[in-house]
Amino acid sequence: VEVPMAARGEGGRAGAPALHTTFGVAAASASLAEMVTLPLDTAKVRLQLQSRAEADSHAVRYRGPLHAMRTMVAEEGPRSLWGGLTPGLHRQFLFTGIRLGLYERAKQSSEGDLALGERIVLAVATSAAGIVAANPSDVLKVRFQAHSLKGSALSMYAKVASTEGLFKGLYKGFGANLARNSIISATEIISYETSKRFFLDNLPMRDDWRTHLAAGCTAGFAATVLGSPADVLGTKAMQKHGRYAGLTATQIARKMVRRHQFRAHLIRKRKRSESWRLTFFLRRPHLPNAS
Repeated sequence: VEVPMAARGEGGRAGAPALHTTFGVAAASASLAEMVTLPLDTAKVRLQLQSRAEADSHAVRYRGPLHAMRTMVAEEGPRSLWGGLTPGLHRQFLFTGIRLGLYERAKQSSEGDLALGERIVLAVATSAAGIVAANPSDVLKVRFQAHSLKGSALSMYAKVASTEGLFKGLYKGFGANLARNSIISATEIISYETSKRFFLDNLPMRDDWRTHLAAGCTAGFAATVLGSPADVLGTKAMQKHGRYAGLTATQIARKMVRRHQFRAHLIRKRKRSESWRLTFFLRRPHLPNAS
């Protein structure tokens, strides 16, 4: 997917894509990446929600991402790997479309190139705006993945809102989710732009899929290392049932630190994270621009 760079957004620089173009390309690319990598993400969620007590026992249910996927297929059928696909697409359409659409538009509308600190602030702010819109979809996606829920996503939105309330239901775990997505998104955007520019300026590389692949790998690794703790907290905080149900992100973090659980989740997160970003950036090579 390539944005027509000759397009000019109203009020922006010459050559800057319009907001609806940037939003559409980002949302479409993110949705494709979501469909491709959702089985790994579902396995990651199941592993994150597996308690330490279970992990230390001989009767551990999931012993890794591949084992989790095999077990789910055997016990619940292949469709279970794509549990939460509909809210997942809602989430990517809203979150990625908003965060990158606004980020690129604001960057292109500025006078001159933005400094690194300014780009970081902009990336965090646009990511926060995106997750405000997408948090209800995040909650539903995690619950579909964790519990193999049946029924339509739209009916589940209404059910959660009516039984648990808007803020305690659809915006459950919002604080941890806001931190998670702001950290991961800002790291992803800045590391992609910075590494791509480094490769083009210092290595014999051209602006083609190889450079996007290398920059995507770099962005995925950096975002995973910095965002994994917040990702684990966000997933656990969204649950209605289980060991961590009803706890705040701070309380969950304290329990996990005492049980030394964060390190185990980092590798699981990295496998899905890099797969998602490779698919996303290869399908959307010119946004964000390495300027």
